[in-house]
Amino acid sequence: MAFTTVDKPSAHFDTKIYAGSSSAVSVSGIGFKPDVVITKDRTEAHAFGVYDSNRGIKKWLKWSSAQSQNNAQDVTNTIDASLTSFNSDGFTIATMSSDPIGNKNGNQFVSWMWKMNGGTTTSNGAGSNGASIASVYQANTTAGQSIVTYDGTGTAGTIKHGLSVTPKLIMIKNLVEGREWQVGHFGTTHTSDPETDGLLLTASPVADESTYFNDTAPTSTVFSVGTHLQANTADSSSKYVAYCFAETKGYSKIGTYTGNGNANGAFAFCGFRPRMVFLTRYSGGNGHWIIKDSARTETVKDGSAGIGPRANPTEQGLYPSNGIAENTNAPDMDFYANGFKLRDTDGDTNTADAIYIYYAVADVPLVGTNGTIALAQ
Repeated sequence: MAFTTVDKPSAHFDTKIYAGSSSAVSVSGIGFKPDVVITKDRTEAHAFGVYDSNRGIKKWLKWSSAQSQNNAQDVTNTIDASLTSFNSDGFTIATMSSDPIGNKNGNQFVSWMWKMNGGTTTSNGAGSNGASIASVYQANTTAGQSIVTYDGTGTAGTIKHGLSVTPKLIMIKNLVEGREWQVGHFGTTHTSDPETDGLLLTASPVADESTYFNDTAPTSTVFSVGTHLQANTADSSSKYVAYCFAETKGYSKIGTYTGNGNANGAFAFCGFRPRMVFLTRYSGGNGHWIIKDSARTETVKDGSAGIGPRANPTEQGLYPSNGIAENTNAPDMDFYANGFKLRDTDGDTNTADAIYIYYAVADVPLVGTNGTIALAQ
């Protein structure tokens, strides 16, 4: 039985729900200072808001299916103050009038938060540590997650990620133009050449394009980029951010499963009870990206009263590929002590013989570092 390397996942990742307000909202009780915060309005259709401590406060990006809405935001937002501080126990977000992706009076929100290195960054020059492109990164090597910012060069090259292990999931965003998010899902068996199979954060995610990651797998030191505008160009659109995630035993799992088209659906072994699962369909047709988590109150399908958080099956779904309000009839998914199981035949999660890719983060590991059954943290 596999041991975890992280006994307390909530020291590195957590998800919290909160109510919007006509004034600033402080989300607390996290237990760490977050370096990446993603927010979503559960009540209305708005894009997801993405913030990180490498770029700094009041600078937000959007997850959205429309390229025109995938904003370029590497300057202080003067219309809406958005996230105003990364706190020791959470974050503060101002009221947002023109585009309430993180705070609106009367609306309900959810946030997902990752700890990197507390805002302390490291610069790596071009030609150092096997990297041909200069970067600034901060890494949480215990949990296997990092933020990297860099200026494009227009020439295919390599960038240091700071993890000391090979990342299996990389998400890149152009910070100057409203271009689509570029996603790389590496090191799995869903394709013979994942280095060319870039993914987009859309309802048609698979894009076979060698210029995304230069047809080169990441290593324990660097990841590669080609010359695509979404990852590396030398013109005025030359600033980028990348979020890198490695697989960490007992804390995170980056893998695949094959759907069976049955309500007694496919099971994905993670080695822990998930706190959050982020997935999309890879083969056999298009599908939306979906986020499931155990923080949002569940509602049974007949519309009766909620039965409380962490209940199975989890029905609430949020979709980065379209930004709609929370779907309380999203495909069912059970969170088990050792992974997750599909309980629906929906094409977004469980079509027979279709391949799905996912990133899951732990709530509680199945087995602790000392080899005993882990307890809730």
